[in-house]
Amino acid sequence: MKIKVKILSGGVKEQNMEVSPDSTYEELLKVLHINPEIVLVFRNGTPVPLDETVAQDNVEILRVVTGG
Repeated sequence: MKIKVKILSGGVKEQNMEVSPDSTYEELLKVLHINPEIVLVFRNGTPVPLDETVAQDNVEILRVVTGG
């Protein structure tokens, strides 16, 4: 299954990817070498749990910045 991934982390990086139909968002992050503890994943603007199966929609990965 093909999906479009947009990574928002100090800039914008977009790429099209092929993933298996039973992949989860957590597995997608592993393939992209992204630590799941520092990002939020959105599907069509709605946050998704990492254990949910990837849908054939636009995926946005937003890096979360914390600190004081």
